[in-house]
Amino acid sequence: LCLSEILACPMNFAPLCGSDGNTYANECAMCVQRQVTKMDILIVKDGQCHQDD
Repeated sequence: LCLSEILACPMNFAPLCGSDGNTYANECAMCVQRQVTKMDILIVKDGQCHQDD
């Protein structure tokens, strides 16, 4: 899923919902967050996480 080290992410917008409840712009952005937090964030679904208004 994620490479060992990410230097830059593409700017494409392909939102996905992570298991941490956050919406990421694309898979690369989620992988960067995994590296920063050392959390095992998984893809819950394609698209944005549901936000309760």
